[in-house]
Amino acid sequence: MDKEKIPLFGFPGLGKEGKLAMISQFLGFGMDSYDMGLVIVLAPVLTHVFTSPTGSLAWQYVTILLTYSITMAARPFGSAFFGHYADKFGRRRIFLMTMAGVGVVTGLTAALPTYAEIGVWAWVLFAIMRFIMGFMFGGEYAVGHTFTMELCPKDIRGRVGGIIQSGFPFGYMLASLVFAGFSAVLSKEAMISVGWRYVFLTGLVPVFVALAVRRVLPESPMYERAKEKGELEKHPFLSLFKPPALWTFLIILVFMSGLFIRDYTVYSYIPDILTLKGHGFDYATYGLIYGISLFITVLGYWFYGWLSDYVGRRALTIWYNIYILIIGIPAYWFLYTSALARSVGLALIATIILCSLKFTWGMLPAWLAENFPTKRRSSGVGFGYSGGVFVGAWYSIYTWWVHCIPQIKAIEGEVQWLSPAIVGIIGAVMCLIAILFVPERKGIDLAEIKE
Repeated sequence: MDKEKIPLFGFPGLGKEGKLAMISQFLGFGMDSYDMGLVIVLAPVLTHVFTSPTGSLAWQYVTILLTYSITMAARPFGSAFFGHYADKFGRRRIFLMTMAGVGVVTGLTAALPTYAEIGVWAWVLFAIMRFIMGFMFGGEYAVGHTFTMELCPKDIRGRVGGIIQSGFPFGYMLASLVFAGFSAVLSKEAMISVGWRYVFLTGLVPVFVALAVRRVLPESPMYERAKEKGELEKHPFLSLFKPPALWTFLIILVFMSGLFIRDYTVYSYIPDILTLKGHGFDYATYGLIYGISLFITVLGYWFYGWLSDYVGRRALTIWYNIYILIIGIPAYWFLYTSALARSVGLALIATIILCSLKFTWGMLPAWLAENFPTKRRSSGVGFGYSGGVFVGAWYSIYTWWVHCIPQIKAIEGEVQWLSPAIVGIIGAVMCLIAILFVPERKGIDLAEIKE
């Protein structure tokens, strides 16, 4: 299909199974972010549920963010495990297993005891649930994104990838709006007492829908052809660490490390800046501001993926990271001053600007799939994506270190706005350097990609 003939809207050439896979993965990835987003938007509540009341407010918040980092740190292990077996035995079976596991952990999280009931063990149990959830979600990305890209026509991989990747900001948006709704109905005390449990339980709904869709999907035809030709590998995951695949994997690892550092500082520190540790917007207002901004982010992912089909993943991402280097610190400062002024309008604009720094993710499913052959694509996509958290997951620690620099702390005080901006810029530099070493492969048939 010629570029000039690709319509602006719709998904030409994407069959029924491809559309079902796209919807299924949008829901599955949306569930991933909905669950993780709940930890972020509920952080002001969860500090009262799972942490000691004797610590500083800043450290209590960091303690909850650490459980988010634990979820991220578990992803590579899930990607390695499930991606390996998806490359050996097929995508569909693993596709079902990962989502079923997510449902079980969601229910268990809502039933956890609190710090008031069992002390520090409450945080330990919560952290364990976060690790298991991250393990499941690591497999979810490895298998689900690969499966969808293999069913997608080569000329529209970017836009389809943008749709399924937008499940992440959509899940965060939904988490923010659900939190805002519960906070509008329940008092702060009720949210701390029992409301957080109800909020987590709402995550079971998309799990059941995604499972229902996935049950009717067949195995990936591209995988089946590779199997028939005897092209599958005995140890697909281990082959990532052998040249020449190793070079590609290392470049992607650097890119993803920077991307996680860059973008998760945005997700994680917007709530703290908007609420100003109890002196800014109330829970319902900040949840609404965040939710609207994340809806714009969903559209941004779609647009970025669509645009990458025309101008290329590489060129687009180079220029976008340069934009981030310029706008990073001013954007965080704008949000902070808007929260101080209690201006809902300005805070909404500032949050939208900050969320726009995340649009790069829209090209990621297509870009990752285009860098690995079929025989190790699930392993490469999954571990390449999730492997970035080995460095990127600890963005909260890096931000804390920067915050503790006397000159930085003197500028930002107790509310961290400059420190996450600086850490995010470092992540953007890593992305910019890495993408320079990756060739453009948009429009290439995935079956033709070898080494």
